[in-house]
Amino acid sequence: MTAATHMVDAEARYRRAGWFTRLRLHPAGPVALLFLLLLAGCIVASLIFPDDFLFLSQRNATLLMRAIPTFGVVALGVGLLMIAGEFDLSVGSVFVAAPFAMASFYDASAPVIAGWGWFAEGEGAWLTANGVAWAISLIVALLVATAIGLLNAFITLYFRIPSFITTLGMLFIVRTAAPYIVNLYGGRTSLTIKVPEDFKAATWDNLFGFLPASFLWFLVFAAIAYLLLNRHFLGNHFFAAGGDTKAAQFAGINVVRTKTIAFVLSSVFATISGIFSITRLGKAETNPQLFIELYAVAICVVSGLSLFGGRGSVIGIVFGSAVYYLLGNIATHAQLPTYYLDAFAGMMIVFGVIINQLFRRRF
Repeated sequence: MTAATHMVDAEARYRRAGWFTRLRLHPAGPVALLFLLLLAGCIVASLIFPDDFLFLSQRNATLLMRAIPTFGVVALGVGLLMIAGEFDLSVGSVFVAAPFAMASFYDASAPVIAGWGWFAEGEGAWLTANGVAWAISLIVALLVATAIGLLNAFITLYFRIPSFITTLGMLFIVRTAAPYIVNLYGGRTSLTIKVPEDFKAATWDNLFGFLPASFLWFLVFAAIAYLLLNRHFLGNHFFAAGGDTKAAQFAGINVVRTKTIAFVLSSVFATISGIFSITRLGKAETNPQLFIELYAVAICVVSGLSLFGGRGSVIGIVFGSAVYYLLGNIATHAQLPTYYLDAFAGMMIVFGVIINQLFRRRF
């Protein structure tokens, strides 16, 4: 049977398949089913044990939606890069370093800009020195993220080193370099900053009393990633470069440029998540939260992304993020030790790959 005949036969069988088979074959299908099953189980448990399992409370729903963007935004960038056939283990350090550079610049520049006297101050002022300093600091954070992403891409693609090794080394380099960013401003290892109220309200406060703005931003970034992956030629290039590099090159795709963009996006999404964290805490620290990069990979794996590249979906990453935090929410209500969440992350990686292999059949 020729390849063309096999493709026609596969398309015909797919058209005859039922909705459940089509759902199962979609990259996001298994994780969507897993999320719905877990959600249904939580609802039933909450109805049976209303005093002990407070899953349906408004407060719990708000906390859950507030938590999802933390690793969810990082996973969006890591997922795009995995689809392009590469890994980024440096996102955990970028999550800290780039926003920390932003906080350092803001702390040093806000008094200087205020001294210029060009800006209106006080309540109701539409342009303030702090606001301008914050906007410039955001650009600084994104530039730092872009630089790290470009460096990861250059070392990986120019010297043909596996991205796992490159970004693992960059993880330690960036993590070590982060404290020196602050040492330029007095040797402090942490900075307490006053985030502009308008920015905090737009990115973190609750809307309608229960809906966190950060969760809406997560959906916005997911929509942008979806449009980029599924409605833009760059998304096709991601799939092609991750699926078969040589075939992509023969098709005229600039694989180096495509993967470089994916590396930069991975760092940028990690930085955005770190900025949200600083906004919430009002404090930047040099000590990174451990295992962010591994949690992001776990979310991507359970989301149906192939470890070999060329397969995955943004919808799956959204559901995978929800599944991860839903498991953590269950552990909290069940009063399990917090380190059980790490065990859940490990099981997500192992069983995620197994489930994806079992559900994925060739048509």
